[in-house]
Amino acid sequence: MKKTTLGMIGTGILAFMIGFGYFPTSNVITPASAAPAQQTTNTSDETSKEQTYTIFINSVEKDANGVTQLETDRIGWYTGEAADKLFLQENPDAAEEIGGAPDGYYIANNDLTEEKLPVAADAEVLMQIYDHTGNYEDVEINWNESIGLDKFDSQYNNPLGLLDLSGFPYHVTVKDGVIVKIVQQYIP
Repeated sequence: MKKTTLGMIGTGILAFMIGFGYFPTSNVITPASAAPAQQTTNTSDETSKEQTYTIFINSVEKDANGVTQLETDRIGWYTGEAADKLFLQENPDAAEEIGGAPDGYYIANNDLTEEKLPVAADAEVLMQIYDHTGNYEDVEINWNESIGLDKFDSQYNNPLGLLDLSGFPYHVTVKDGVIVKIVQQYIP
């Protein structure tokens, strides 16, 4: 996974600022927090299925035809009791010391297989937090803020950005092999 040092430092500073109350986060629940790692739903067309996966995005690139491609790594996203149970199973010493999954969620990534998927030009992109202006003072949580795919591409690939967007999980909806929706999962 390619990450820039500056992006990781920015993410660390932001986490520090949120942790010490510089940004209000109380009484807020991430709408996507209950999303399972994989969900299949039937659409009106019986031959077509929509699937929702929780992933890390390793890269955002355009192919030779100008189609945006995401290099994805599927992960398991667990919250609540399921997160605590898996955390205890995989980290018994830490679980005993702190009592459960930190911040109420747990990510399992036992298979590092990457899959490149095209993104529909009109895909819905919903962000929880990103670098709006380049100033830390303007970084705030706006639940499910809709942005265009080009804006997401430029934010993700900005080496001088305040947040490293590759550090966040995403819930993607795939229809007929094409990503039609991207939802950033906020993590404290």
